[in-house]
Order: sequence, then structure tokens, then C-alpha cells
Amino acid sequence: MAITVPGELDFVLDMLGYEWPNVDEDAVREAAALVRELRDDLQRTLDAMDARIAGELSAGFQSRAALAYLEAWTENRTQNMDALLGALPGVADGIELIADAVVALKTKVVAELAITAAQLAAAAATAVATAGVSVAANAAIIVARKKALDVVTELAVAEVVAQALGAVVEPLAGTIADLADAIVDAPLVSGGADVPAVDVDFAVMDAIADAMDECGAEQRAIGIAFASRVSALPIFAS
Repeated sequence: MAITVPGELDFVLDMLGYEWPNVDEDAVREAAALVRELRDDLQRTLDAMDARIAGELSAGFQSRAALAYLEAWTENRTQNMDALLGALPGVADGIELIADAVVALKTKVVAELAITAAQLAAAAATAVATAGVSVAANAAIIVARKKALDVVTELAVAEVVAQALGAVVEPLAGTIADLADAIVDAPLVSGGADVPAVDVDFAVMDAIADAMDECGAEQRAIGIAFASRVSALPIFAS
């Protein structure tokens, strides 16, 4: 359950004019789980494709043209999809680091609020003896604690940003860039120069192409569903 400010400290939060961090760390962790699920779902489509190739399509692989087509598929998969699947667990771990940073931020804020409440209580206890001096003391406490809270928050936010860039954005951006390069350079067939012009089984070629199209369509559907589920997460609480 996401951390919320204790009820007894609400007045201190209002007094300092500070907004409670509105990131739901539970939703962030759920996003990490969805990334891991995405990885598993994409891996399943590739495993199914491999099984289909090894099963119903394998009988036609005496055609060297079909073999060249299949080798190109294997090469393309290694260069792009496998690279993406390898990056996703690290992305999920990075998202969980962000959730941990949010928890740390909220914990620090609660600690600062508790310190402020204690200082205000101490000042109030001496109000009778010090008369108007306690009013000035309260004002000084509020100013000092607000400054401390601002510093704590700024440091924590900077930490979150650094973790996000280091653990999520940079590895994923690098993988996507490599993916784009691999797609541009991807061969349609492998070893094509060694394939005799007459050695083509068009039925097998069509079957392989259909299997690849079905695999791609399923992967697109998985990606759309993933994007929809992530966008529906209440990461920024109202």
C-alpha cells in the first residue's frame, strides 16, 4: 500500500505549504511487473515460432531457398528481438529502483514533518513564560523546516531522475537504436548466393512467411495491450 502522510501531521504539511509527493510507488512497481510480463509474452511468441519451424515446417527445409529464408529470420531475431528481450529485465529493475526512491522521499518528508511538529510543540509549551517570543520562534521554526524540507525533496528528486536515466532510459534507448540499425541492415535471405535458382519450394516459403506474419501480429497486439495497461496505472495519485 502506498505511503500516505499520517493524519496527525496533516496540519504541519498545510502549515509548511508543501505538497505531498503524488507518485504512487505501488503503481510504479506494478509497471515494473508489466515490463517483466511483456518480456515473457514476447518470449512466448518466439518460442512458439521456433516450435512451429521445428515441427510442421521442418519437413520442407530440403529447399535451400527456404533454409536461406529461415537463416535470415534467425539472424534478424538475434540482432533485434533477443536484444530487446535482454534489455527488458534491466528496465524493470530500474523502474523498481524509482519506486524505492519514491518510498525514500516520502519517508524523509514524514521524518521532517515529525521534527517540525515536535519543535512547534516545544515552542508552544514555553508560550506562557516567553509570551510573544514563542510566536517569533514558531515562525522561525516554520521557515527553517520548510527550507530543510525543500532541500530534502530536491535531493531526492535529483536521485530519482539519476536512477531513471541510468537504469531505464539509457539502456532502453541504446537497445532501440541498435534495433533500428539491425532492421535497416537485416537481410531478406542468408547465403542467397549459394541457392540455385530452381531450388525453391514456394509452398514452404509461403508457410514460413505466414508464420512470421502471425508472430509479428501477435507481438503487435501484445505491445498495444502493454501500452494500454501501463497508461491506465494510477502512477500519479490525485
